[in-house]
Amino acid sequence: MNPDAAKLWTAPRWALAILLAVLGMLGPFSIDTYIPAFSAIAQSLNATPVQMQQTLSAYLFGFAFMNLFHGALSDSFGRRPVILWGLAMFTVASLGCALAQNVGQLIFFRALQGLSTGAGIVVSRAVIRDMFPPSEAQRVMSQVTIYFGVAPAVAPIIGG
Repeated sequence: MNPDAAKLWTAPRWALAILLAVLGMLGPFSIDTYIPAFSAIAQSLNATPVQMQQTLSAYLFGFAFMNLFHGALSDSFGRRPVILWGLAMFTVASLGCALAQNVGQLIFFRALQGLSTGAGIVVSRAVIRDMFPPSEAQRVMSQVTIYFGVAPAVAPIIGG
């Protein structure tokens, strides 16, 4: 735990837990939101089912690959810059997905989303370790995990 944790976050601790849960939910939410629209996206981009599956594979590959590096980057450059850069990159990639004119562009921007979204999950866990004493960190991590589990349940409804 960081000895200056009380100075770093002055708002209520539950607000930090919710913020970290939202950051952690971004990854699964961005997977499950667009799956119900697969056929509509394929039709609008004249994509085959295999190409649409490649959009998911590109996302998952980028997500898995960068999970190896987000923690080290946040240790080197700080938690906040990594999260902010990840969110900025995710926003640009999401706009790119929305404006994609062909399936190649969609695959590229989905891969970019995957590369960026892991920052929220990895760094939020590091922040929990930094900001809470071990006994409280277990409780906060349980709360974040519960919220994390809500994303796959709600995302298809919103995506549909």
